[in-house]
Parts: sequence; C-alpha cells; structure tokens
Amino acid sequence: MKNLMQWNNLPTESNEWLEKVRALNPLILKHRDYSEQTNATHKDVMSELFKEGFARTSVSRAFGGSQVDIQTTSAMLLEFARYDASVSWQLAVQVAMGRLSDYLPEPTSEAIYSTCNGFVIGAIHSGGEALPVGDDYLLSGKWAFASGSAYADWLVCTATVKGPADGSAPEVRMFFVPASQCKIHHTWDTLGMRGTGSNHFECTQVLVNKAFSLDVETLKKSPQVRNSRAYATGYYEFGTLAAMSTVLGVARAAVDHFRNDRAVNTDPGLEGVIFEKTGRAISSVHTAQLLLEDAICQVINRGETVGEPVSARVGLAASVLTENSVNAVNQIYALAGSKAVYKTSFLERCFRDIHTGSKHFTLSPLNLHGIGKLYLDKTNVLIAA
Repeated sequence: MKNLMQWNNLPTESNEWLEKVRALNPLILKHRDYSEQTNATHKDVMSELFKEGFARTSVSRAFGGSQVDIQTTSAMLLEFARYDASVSWQLAVQVAMGRLSDYLPEPTSEAIYSTCNGFVIGAIHSGGEALPVGDDYLLSGKWAFASGSAYADWLVCTATVKGPADGSAPEVRMFFVPASQCKIHHTWDTLGMRGTGSNHFECTQVLVNKAFSLDVETLKKSPQVRNSRAYATGYYEFGTLAAMSTVLGVARAAVDHFRNDRAVNTDPGLEGVIFEKTGRAISSVHTAQLLLEDAICQVINRGETVGEPVSARVGLAASVLTENSVNAVNQIYALAGSKAVYKTSFLERCFRDIHTGSKHFTLSPLNLHGIGKLYLDKTNVLIAA
C-alpha cells in the first residue's frame, strides 16, 4: 500500500508539515478514547495543534497564518485521519473557514485571525435573520454542525437579511460573532466522528457591524486580488478538497490496518476470496486518491477561473471519492469478521467515522446531478484539461 498510493510531486514544505503531524500522533492516540467519551478532543491535543499552527494553515501570512499550499494541506489531513478522524475533520473545517480571511475586509481579517488562539468555525447555510440597523445588523438564529465548538473563539452565523419585500432574492450574509456571545447546545450524540463536537449553537439579538460580515454570493468566485490574498482558489472548492482528504484518510487507514492486523493462520481455502476482496478495496482507495489529486490539479491549474466547470469537476471527484472510500471501509470491515464489531477495534471506529463524515453536503451524491446537468447543457465544457 505504501508504494501503491503515494502523492506525486509534493511541494518541499510538505515534509516539514508531515513531520509535525507525525510528532503529534502519540499524543493523539493517547487521548483518542477521551473524545469518544466526551464528544470533544482532549485539551492537550488541541493545545499542541494550536501551538504548531494547524488552526491557521489556510490563513494568509499577512494575518499570521501559514498559507500552506493545497497539496500539502490535503496530505496533512490524510495523515491526521490515519490516527483520529475527528482531529482531521476539525482541521479540515478550519481550513475552509480560514479561507474566509481572503474575502473579509482586510482590517476585519486582521482583527479576527491574527489574534485568534482557537477556531473560527460555524455554519455556511442560513439559520437566522439579520435586521439592518445603520452600519450594524441585529442578529438572531440557531445553527448546526459547529465542528470544534469546544475550542471556538469565533462562530460564523449565516443569516438572511431582513429587508423590503420588493420581490428580489433576499441577501444572505455570514456574520462573525465572538463565541462568548453565542450559546452552545450539546446536541452531538452520533454514530461516529464523536470527537468533533459538532454541536448546535445560537445567538439572540446580537449586534454585528457590517465589516464583520460578508455576502455569501462572493464565495462562489475567487477572492479579489490584493496583496494579502492567500489563494486564488474559491472558498467552496478549497473546503471540499479538505473534506475529501479526511474521508479518504479514514479509508486508507482501514485498509492498512487490515493488512497489518489480520490473522496469520488464515484458512487456506479462504485466501483467494480475501485476496480478491482486499484487492477491490485497494482499487477503490487508489481510485479515490487519483480523483483527489486530479481535483487539486484542476483547482491549481485553473487559478482565477474556478467558476462552474471547475466546481462541477471537484463535486464529481468528491462524490465518487466518497463512494469509493465508504465501499472500501465496508469491504474491509466485512473481511475482518466478528472482531471488528467491538469498540476496541480500530476498524469499528473507521466504520462509524466514515459513515458519519460521508454525510457532509459537499460529499453528497447529488453532486453528480449537477455535473450531469452542466455537461448536457454545455457540451464538452468539462473535457478540457
């Protein structure tokens, strides 16, 4: 497996970051069961993650981030997922949310990201209402899936702006609110990814200045060119690639674990079946890896012109990668037999985690609907390299 699925041409900075990940793995493993029991990653793990700069890898250097390239970011998340999918998922979410620093006004990005000691997380779908009050908004609402909520400094609250009923589509904005002004509801009681603490949260009648908000429509394009911009890549494409990396990392971990842990004295009569089914699982994971690499290349090569075709290509890769990754884990879980059903089994954790993480909307099979429609409406627009 090690020789079958290697990244091609990783940037030189990757080694440094991957070594940081591996150095943290003993601490992550030590406290992994804690997250299962408490629905939050252990504070010692989080402290080291923040100390090593993992919470700001996608933030511009102008705002105190590391501005790590996309390939390295993906490789890091894959490596974290080998040991704890919940840690990888929280960082994947933070990778996406860190990209918002490219879209906010520069003084706001400076105020939020350069001094933040925890996560900037939240919801990108509207769950509230914002009433304009001069240069401010009066915000109220309730949102779900705040991954890393136990360690949030800021919460992103997406809401519909209340305005005159003139028949036009209502404006939807993201509002950045200090976590102290929101209430966390401990709703995260799930099958897998328990350590993410992806709880519901709400705020009531909070006053937010317009400078601490942005129009969600801007996220469908590349951020405007400016000296502080970290990436030309659009918000949604970057975030999808991060989620894909965590899911694939779980599948790779499951296949590797099966190879290293399976019984030595296997019934000779079953070896042929085991070899074939393992080969199918490897094929699924390897295909998923190639899809991820292709999606990253598409995003990098298109630069400013991310637009609809590239979004569709990334969405296609996300859906098929997720399907392959889930199938691979299911295959390995079945091959492992009865010992895999115990909570002490690593494969049991992989099974739960991947079936939870794969439910994220960016990884949905509905992406295939979008690419099918685009292909039929605009012939050959997706074929260009």
